[in-house]
Amino acid sequence: MSKVCDDCGTVEGSLHEAFCTRERCPFCGGQLVSCGCASKVLELDADEQKALDDYEDDSVEPLAGVIRRWVKALDRKGRIPF
Repeated sequence: MSKVCDDCGTVEGSLHEAFCTRERCPFCGGQLVSCGCASKVLELDADEQKALDDYEDDSVEPLAGVIRRWVKALDRKGRIPF
């Protein structure tokens, strides 16, 4: 029987739902939602960093653009399956 992620419900061997708290970062191996790699990898400017730090509404800029770029960077690097 396959294991199931207790946060997003994905089955073992599959990718977590985007930004699941159990997903590992493919850049550092740490917990993706708290590792800080997005800032380094995307080379965020001050406004983007503030939006990421505050994380109030990911449907508006500049946070929406940061999230889109981060998802693309994760996909290029290769997300880590559960």
